[in-house]
Amino acid sequence: MGSIESFYFHLFQPEYRIATAFILAIILNLYVIPIIIRIARQNNFFDVPNQRTSHDTSIPTMGGLGIYFSIIMVSLILINTCGLNGGQVSSSLTSLPPILAGLTLIFFVGMKDDIINIGAWKKLVAEIIALTILIVIGDVKINNLQGIFGINELSYIESLVISLFVGIVIINALNLIDGVDGLASSIALLGSSVFGSYFLVIHEWEYAIFAFTISGALIPFFIYNTFGKVNKIFMGDTGSLLLGFAMTVLVFRFNEMNSMPSIKPYFIAGPAFSIAVLIVPLFDTLRVFSIRIYRGGSPFKADHRHIHHVLLDLGFTHLQTTVILFVISVVYIAFAYFFNYLGNYLLVLIMLGSVSLLAGVAMKIHYRKLRLNPGESGDKPAES
Repeated sequence: MGSIESFYFHLFQPEYRIATAFILAIILNLYVIPIIIRIARQNNFFDVPNQRTSHDTSIPTMGGLGIYFSIIMVSLILINTCGLNGGQVSSSLTSLPPILAGLTLIFFVGMKDDIINIGAWKKLVAEIIALTILIVIGDVKINNLQGIFGINELSYIESLVISLFVGIVIINALNLIDGVDGLASSIALLGSSVFGSYFLVIHEWEYAIFAFTISGALIPFFIYNTFGKVNKIFMGDTGSLLLGFAMTVLVFRFNEMNSMPSIKPYFIAGPAFSIAVLIVPLFDTLRVFSIRIYRGGSPFKADHRHIHHVLLDLGFTHLQTTVILFVISVVYIAFAYFFNYLGNYLLVLIMLGSVSLLAGVAMKIHYRKLRLNPGESGDKPAES
């Protein structure tokens, strides 16, 4: 084999494609973001500060466009969809077209919402359509509850309904947590890296490429969003919705592979581990929706009860709030990994109990501060 042939042979081996995907996604988004910022300024695509926002200057939005562009381009270039590699049988991701189709639909819905604002129910319908493409056409779904409620294998209808519900929850949880600089992107970066590492270890190469492509695309955005001064940018619903959809894909595939005990590492409490990876957005959404419903309001009515609002009201900066919630996520992921032998029920119970305690302490301090400073109301309108 000649030197050139040897170079290309090694270049397209799975391990090299994973590294290439990660680096290429970083480079692409680093190149694209300044262009998006310039176009956003020229066309007045700004997130203008108002009583619903936690920033005080007009910031270019549409950062999700760079994330989307990077994921799409790298996936199309490097993910194997036909199972052949230089004439040899290799891994493949035949579900890539439906995955990217659903991602694209979610992307355009988010972009439309960023530009003209669309109702929550219209977004929900679009999410259902995108998830249906993923589940029905792509066959990427939850097929096994791994013993939860004594249920293992699911019928097709059960799988469809449960997968739709879980997907909607994840998409909206990521969307709702996008309230301070770097939070949604750091949580998604952590999640995609964790699932990507799992796929790498079990040699699920194409999903590993997809996961690390997401990670790579998020790094430049996180830097601009968190540390940018003149060139700061927000991801908007364009980004948060597509990240929720992408994380749904990874969660579904992780639980599908983990339902096979022959694959190592095997998580006894796979679903609980998935919850741990997304504990911050999932718990915060559950907590806020419960409070809104308990008080007789709509679960979709925006307020200042999200945990990141509480931390901001307590005096933490955006960066400090993001770091706190990121570290909490890391701790819960580590806990779910090392104590996975406890099983789904006990592990979820411990996680929900402890995170409820942490949130309760923060809320108690917050309410005490509000009593001392009545003008700082936590019920004023806010981003959802």
